Amino acid sequence: MIGVSKACDRSSRSQELSLYKYLLFVFIFNDLLYTIIHFIAHPVISIAGEVFYLYSANFPGPWVITIFGTSHSHSFLILGFHFIYRHIAVSSTDGNRLFREWWFIVLLVLIFIAESVVWFLIVFYLYATEADTFLEIYETLHTDYPEINSSESIMTAHYWCSVLGIVVYSSVSIFKFLHNNLSKSRRGLALQRQLYYTLLVQFCVPFFVMYVPVLFALFPPLLHIRFSFPRDLMPTMFSVYPSLDALVILFGVHDYRREVMAMFKCFYPALCKLLGDFQKRIYMSNGVVSFTTMSVQK
Repeated sequence: MIGVSKACDRSSRSQELSLYKYLLFVFIFNDLLYTIIHFIAHPVISIAGEVFYLYSANFPGPWVITIFGTSHSHSFLILGFHFIYRHIAVSSTDGNRLFREWWFIVLLVLIFIAESVVWFLIVFYLYATEADTFLEIYETLHTDYPEINSSESIMTAHYWCSVLGIVVYSSVSIFKFLHNNLSKSRRGLALQRQLYYTLLVQFCVPFFVMYVPVLFALFPPLLHIRFSFPRDLMPTMFSVYPSLDALVILFGVHDYRREVMAMFKCFYPALCKLLGDFQKRIYMSNGVVSFTTMSVQK
């Protein structure tokens, strides 16, 4: 977080990066919030036979694990906003002005709040499992599914498909623009390509680390496939996401990568001195031990 903040501040000479840094702060805040919620909830996600289950190891009950499920969906929505911004930035000469309008920022915040509320209600009510109905649910998984209430599947499918559709449409439009538009300066196009490819990697990280594993965990019960895996495997993968997301941001764009390397160069002499002093103490300690040992032997 410190590296990203310093890189954003020092690279504000570029108009594109000066606005881009605020989007990065949104990513940083979301990653930090997700890490805190993940630490508090300590989610356990696994499959038992043909039943998919999710619960909090620290707090029994639905509230904490529902909050975790809500925070789990935020990165996908933020990435959707980011792809919209990138599409506007490359396709319009003054498109960035829209993201400086207070009403548009308020609109994005309201969309974010609405998504959080809807997702919270979906997880809390439509995915709830009571202890006295667990056996009934287990038996239902072994039947055909016409009597199952599929409203939760329909609502979540609409959400994921709509956001993914925005991502795909924006990606194709940005790709066409970057390879067909030569009216912008070479430096400007190079920067836009860096930001675009970085955004693609940012999308792939949560998609394959956070969402694809859940997809593979949900399908075996629906297909009557008995499957099991370690219960800590998926939470461990989820916990890796914030650090990977930060690394993509730090090293994906040349200006940020340069600032991070400059920070390492500043701390490198002090680190070498610290390691040198530590190594010298080890040598002195070994010498004292050897001398003491020789004295005892004599």
